[in-house]
Amino acid sequence: MIRVVVVDDHELVRYALRTSLESEHDMCVVGEAACGEDALMLLETAEPDVVLLDLHMPGIGGLEACRSMLDAWPQLKVIILTSYDEDDEIFGVLSAGAVGYLMKDTSPSALVESIRNVFEGQTVLDSAIARRVIHGTPGVESDDPGLSEREMDVLAIMARGASNREIARALWISEPTVKTHVSHILRKLGQGDRTHAVVDAMRRGLVHPPTPTE
Repeated sequence: MIRVVVVDDHELVRYALRTSLESEHDMCVVGEAACGEDALMLLETAEPDVVLLDLHMPGIGGLEACRSMLDAWPQLKVIILTSYDEDDEIFGVLSAGAVGYLMKDTSPSALVESIRNVFEGQTVLDSAIARRVIHGTPGVESDDPGLSEREMDVLAIMARGASNREIARALWISEPTVKTHVSHILRKLGQGDRTHAVVDAMRRGLVHPPTPTE
């Protein structure tokens, strides 16, 4: 079961999300919170796999809550689910480690599929947000990081959330070779982990992010 926590200051939104998610055979909502402070306390006992996090809430906002969550639980998958699409907020939460940014008008089926995708290691963005990430914002690096053709092949498959084993099978190379390529990709992009490397590659236009299935 994919364990989900819903964080939103509107009770009706939380109810709708819980009802939708708990109708799925592979998901359960293990907690709800109306603000960032309550969410951080809840995570200590709820032990979720995925958090659906609103951005604008009383007290600790979504960006600060996202940073605090991932500092304490780096394995957590955070999806921002919001009505706001300001560039500062989008790139702020992605830089903080969120692996999804969806708008609240996302269809229930697309939201469910997005939760499954991030649980499997993918980054999922609303289609309009994805276009803005690809085109970047002022100050975002756009220079060629100097990836080899094979490194680009590895990066493209890595962006779909594939494991080293899956990449090795797709490219007919060994897992140690994949690990070497991934290490080179992280170094050339100046990133410390795969998620941030993929987000940075999206900003540079090197790969196209997966979008939720409508």
